[in-house]
Amino acid sequence: MTDSLIQLAIQMTRAIVPIIILVGIIGNSLNIAVLSRPSLYNHACSRYFLALACNNLFYTSTMMIYRLLADGYQLDITKVSPISCKLIVYTFQTCGILSQYFVILASIDRYCASSSNVYLRKFSNVKVTRWAVLFVMMIIMLFYINTAVLIDLRTTDSYGCRVRGDTIYKQAYSIIQVILYAIIAPILMAIFGMMTIYNTKKVRVAPIIVSRHRRTENQLAFMLMIQVIVNIILTMPTCVTYLMLIMSLSIQTTSTFYFVRTISQLLLYFSFTTPFMLYVVSARVYRKELIQFMCRLLRLRNSNLIHLSTSTITNHVVPFNITIHKTTIL
Repeated sequence: MTDSLIQLAIQMTRAIVPIIILVGIIGNSLNIAVLSRPSLYNHACSRYFLALACNNLFYTSTMMIYRLLADGYQLDITKVSPISCKLIVYTFQTCGILSQYFVILASIDRYCASSSNVYLRKFSNVKVTRWAVLFVMMIIMLFYINTAVLIDLRTTDSYGCRVRGDTIYKQAYSIIQVILYAIIAPILMAIFGMMTIYNTKKVRVAPIIVSRHRRTENQLAFMLMIQVIVNIILTMPTCVTYLMLIMSLSIQTTSTFYFVRTISQLLLYFSFTTPFMLYVVSARVYRKELIQFMCRLLRLRNSNLIHLSTSTITNHVVPFNITIHKTTIL
C-alpha cells in the first residue's frame, strides 16, 4: 500500500503539474495584458491584481518547474549545492507568501473603497497602491532572508534542504512562517471580505447615481470576493498540512500523509492559475476588455499577414513588368 500511494502521488504530479504550468502561463499573461489596458489600469484594485498576475506568472513559469522536477521526477536541484538550496527555497517561499498578501491588499483596498468614511476612501487610490505593493514586497523579502541564512543542506538525513529545528530560534521562525501563511493570511482575507460585503450592501440602500467608474469598481469588488473564496478553499488543505508538519505527529511519516499532502499541494498550485478564469466568469468589464484585446491582437496579426503578402506580390510583379517593357521596345 505504501508504494502504491506514493507512486500514485508521483504520477498525479507528473500528469497535473504540466497542465497547471501551461494554464498558469497563458492565464497570467492575459491578465497582465488586460489589466494594463487604460479602462482597468487606472483603478487601484487592478494594480493589486496586476502585481498578483506578475508574481503568479513568475511562480508558474519557474517555481512550478522546480516542483515538477523535485516531486514528479525526484530531480531536486536544491540538493546540488548550498547556494542553489538557499536561493531556490528562498524564492519559492517568498513568491508563495506574496501571492497571498497581494490578495489581502486588494481586499483592504475594496474595503476602503466601499466604506462610507471619506478618510478611508482616500486610501483607495493608485499612489497608495504603489507604496503598499513595494512595502509588502520589501517586508516579506527581508523577513524571508532568515530562510536563506538558516536553511541547511545535509546529505546525512532524508530531509535534504530545509531549516532544522535544532535551536529555539529556528523552531520559533518556522512556527511564525506557518502562522503568517496558514493562519493570518486566510483570516485577513475573510475579515476584509466580509466587511466589504457589509459596506456594499449598506451603500446599495442609498439611492445613488452609478457612474461608469463606479460600476467598474463594483465589478472589481465582485471579482475579488470570488477570488478570496476560491483562494481560501484551495489553500486551506495546504495550511492544515503545514500546521501538522510543525507538530510532532507520527502520521507525518506515513504514505497516507504523503498522498494527502501531494493533493493539497496540487490544489495550492491551482490557486496560482484560477484568477484568469474567475475574472472572466465574474466581471463583464474584464470580458469586454479581454475581447477587445484579442480583437486588436488579431487585427495586428492580419495586417502583418496582408503587409507580408503585398510585399511578396510586389517583389514578383515588378520584374515581370520590366521584362514586358523590354520586349515591347525590342
